[in-house]
Amino acid sequence: MIDDSCVDLLSAADDGFHAPGDDPWFFESSWWSFYVPERDLGAWIYHWVRPNQSTQGGGCWIYDATTPFHLEVPYYACYENLPFDAGVDLRDITFASGVSMQTVEPLQRYRLRFADRDLVAFDLDFAATMPPWTVADGHFDQMMHVTGELMLHGEAVVVDSIAMRDRSWSRRPERWKDGHIGYCSAGTTDVAFLANSAAGMRGETRDRVRAGFHLRDGRRAAIVDGARVLERDPDHGYLQRITVEADDADGRRLHARGEARSRMAMPVPGVHGVCWTSLVHWDIDGVDAWGDDQDAWPVHGWAALRRAQRAEAAR
Repeated sequence: MIDDSCVDLLSAADDGFHAPGDDPWFFESSWWSFYVPERDLGAWIYHWVRPNQSTQGGGCWIYDATTPFHLEVPYYACYENLPFDAGVDLRDITFASGVSMQTVEPLQRYRLRFADRDLVAFDLDFAATMPPWTVADGHFDQMMHVTGELMLHGEAVVVDSIAMRDRSWSRRPERWKDGHIGYCSAGTTDVAFLANSAAGMRGETRDRVRAGFHLRDGRRAAIVDGARVLERDPDHGYLQRITVEADDADGRRLHARGEARSRMAMPVPGVHGVCWTSLVHWDIDGVDAWGDDQDAWPVHGWAALRRAQRAEAAR
C-alpha cells in the first residue's frame, strides 16, 4: 500500500464528467498511454470535450522509431469539433472517434477498445498500480498496468507495460501563453516519478521542475524542486536525452536519466500548439523503466526556437 496524503482528495465521481459551469472554455480531457518497448512503439488514447460548446475531439495515435512526423506514423487519427451529447456518461462511453471506455472499478480499473478498418484495433485493460496523484481540484495522474492485444496493420502485438494516464477538468482557452512545458513520467510498480516543468522559449537546456511525485520504498511524496535537463537533436530540435534531478517532500533525491527511443511531433488538440511526445527508456536510481516525455510548445514558440537553432548552425 502506497503511503501518501492525497488518496482521499478524489472519489468515484471523478471518473465521470464534472459540472462545467457557464464558462465557454471549460475543457475536460481523458488521456491514456501504453508502450511496446521492444518495438520502440508508443501510443496515446486522448479525448476532450467542451460541454458548453457541445463539441468533442481526440482519438488515438501510435508512433515508433521510423519517423517523427504525425503524417507518417503507423496510425494517427485525431478529430476536432465533433458533436457532443451532454447526456452521456464518461464511465461508459463511446467517443465520436470510435474509442469506447468503460470504468470496471472506480479509480482502479478500466477497459478501452477501438477498431478502425484493417488499420488498427485494440482491447486493453488498464489496472492501477497506485492511487491517483492530485494536489488540486481539476487534475490527477495515475500509473497503470496496461495489458491486452493491439492489432496493427494486420499484425497481433502483445501489450504489457506500466504507463501513465491523466484526467483534467478546468478552463482551457485556445490561445496558448508564451513559454513551453514539460511532462515526463516513468516507473515500475515499486519505483516511479512524474515531473512537470516549465521554461521560456529561447531553447533553454534546463527546465525548472515545479510539480510531480516520487515513489520509492512504498512512499510517494511531492517533488518540491528540481530540474529537467535536455539534450536536443541538432538537426531537428527534438529531445534525445533527458535528465531529471529533483528533491521530494521527504528529503529524498530523485535521479532519472532517459534516452528517447522514438517520438512524434503532434499537433496539440484544442490549443494552437505542438507537442513532441517521446517514448523514453529510463534509469531511475538504477531501476530500469520506460515512460513518456512531452515537450509542448505554442507553435510560434517552436518556430522561433528552430529559426534560432538554424541561424546558430549557419554561423
